[in-house]
Amino acid sequence: MSLLDLAIGIEFKVHRWPSIHAEIPRPDGFRVTEEIDGKPCTAWRGSESGKYAVYLLRKRGMEHNAVMSRLASILGEKPRYLGIKDTNAVTEQLIYVTRKSKDFHREESFSIEFMGFTSTKLNHTGNIFSIKLEAEEKEELKRRVNTIKGEGVLPAFIGYQRFGTRRPITHLVGKALTQRDWCKAVDFILGYPFVWENENIRLFREEYMKGEVKEELLRKIPSQERNIYLELRKTEDCLSALRKSRVKLSFYVEAYQSYLFNRVLSRKLRYSTVHERDEITIPTDPKQCDAECLEVFEVEGIQRGSFHIEELGISLRPVKRNAFMNVRGLHFDGEFVTFSLERGMYATVVLSEILNADPKEFT
Repeated sequence: MSLLDLAIGIEFKVHRWPSIHAEIPRPDGFRVTEEIDGKPCTAWRGSESGKYAVYLLRKRGMEHNAVMSRLASILGEKPRYLGIKDTNAVTEQLIYVTRKSKDFHREESFSIEFMGFTSTKLNHTGNIFSIKLEAEEKEELKRRVNTIKGEGVLPAFIGYQRFGTRRPITHLVGKALTQRDWCKAVDFILGYPFVWENENIRLFREEYMKGEVKEELLRKIPSQERNIYLELRKTEDCLSALRKSRVKLSFYVEAYQSYLFNRVLSRKLRYSTVHERDEITIPTDPKQCDAECLEVFEVEGIQRGSFHIEELGISLRPVKRNAFMNVRGLHFDGEFVTFSLERGMYATVVLSEILNADPKEFT
């Protein structure tokens, strides 16, 4: 079990085999294709008329919000989408808008192609992954893949991306918010540098922790950190600073719910019986907890009103999620491991079970 696994609440592995260190050449070695009605989105074809114009979006190494912003200017409106795809990958997905303006458009990192019209909601059933594993132990990889294929399912842990693979602090910010410790939340957002971060943001975090930040450094850091820091410096009010966040503050509290889910699922897998079709619920009221949930809530200090944060306009619902995920079509051809997962499931959790290595190597 890696330190990152433990940090995000994953305290259980199905298989305890030795680590395999595999390189994944990103972005080209990590490919994701959206699945519509159980088929690749590239095979979807629309009608000759309908309420929405549907486009196939192909992108390579481009962040979701950046490509959506660019597409809004190209198509004349902000596109709707079925899911957020990985940044450091080659991805294919469908987007839709209320009117058709182009048949095809290509830029260096993305392209769109008109696929037809629809008046009904697209049925996003999951994602298909094809991931290149550069490793010497190819026969062992085949053996492990065949073992997992025979079992068919894996625990449906919420994966590393939800918490930040290079800086896993989103759930810690969320926990501080549920405790109404506004300054601790600000400290987690602005401080605590990680060695693999960009040099400028790392220097900023170091200076913030020391209590002084040079003006020239503020121009070199992301607007999220800069906005919060400037408001904090101006008002000396942590709650006011949090309200300047460009990231929705509910995102952090939802990440904390994800952490709680991982911890509860881990405890159930370690100490009780979990069936393939079981669903795990993370309530907002400890009185609605089962035994494992209550143990985790007591350790975390969660109370009835923890997830209703009136000062920030946050009121979250309980989380319900399957305990296991189906790993469909799992195969390793000696170069690429391919499989498909239901919507909301994480390929990196599958890779973690196969490789049992440091998640930073494959996320």
